[in-house]
Amino acid sequence: MTRSQVLFFALPLLSLAACDTASTTDGANDAAGTGSPYLAKEVVGVHMLSTDRNYDKPFDSVTGEVVRNTFKLGNGTEMELYNHANGGEYHWGTNKVAIYFGGTKPYPSIYHAEYAFDKMYQPSVAAVVDAEPKKAPLSGPQPAGTGDDIAEMSVPEHGHDASMTNDSSSSVSGITAAATRYTTPARTEGRVQAVPEVGDKAVWEPATNTLHILMNNHLLHVQVQTADKPDQKIQRA
Repeated sequence: MTRSQVLFFALPLLSLAACDTASTTDGANDAAGTGSPYLAKEVVGVHMLSTDRNYDKPFDSVTGEVVRNTFKLGNGTEMELYNHANGGEYHWGTNKVAIYFGGTKPYPSIYHAEYAFDKMYQPSVAAVVDAEPKKAPLSGPQPAGTGDDIAEMSVPEHGHDASMTNDSSSSVSGITAAATRYTTPARTEGRVQAVPEVGDKAVWEPATNTLHILMNNHLLHVQVQTADKPDQKIQRA
């Protein structure tokens, strides 16, 4: 059978398959063996930015193989998994690696998450934000969350500019210089040191051997308790 003949017979079959009205409980919709006929229909990452969905044992996605490869552990090394609602830990011998989110659910936006991050690890930056005069709402008794308080989001001196003057649609590339900066760079101050090119902002806390990461509207804490040198702990975290 020639190539053209194969295509001639295949196209009608594809059109029939596209019109298939099979039940949502068949094998194809079994979410890769999870037993849920509905999970497979959800778009991948659909809950990543959801602010009203609690974290539910997110450490399940960090397999033992990831830990073994990262810390160069042999197959004979026994590890114990401790899973919690907003994170988890792997223990082997006297060593431990822990990964936790900074709360029970994501923050409403990257700006809220960064403010919380700065309050904990960048106090000089948060102090400047706290000292800024707050503008009165444009209208309404409680406009927060309705979009009527959008003027409050314009903070160009800190690299954020959500004002109408920063509209990127009229630029040649479609992206303005200010619009590309969602967060201020991390600083080395107090008890933490800045770690570049990790998430949107990250700092390492030597006292607790923990890497604190701002990633979109999430805060993530990765703790490495091993006998490695400090630089190696940061790299593995």
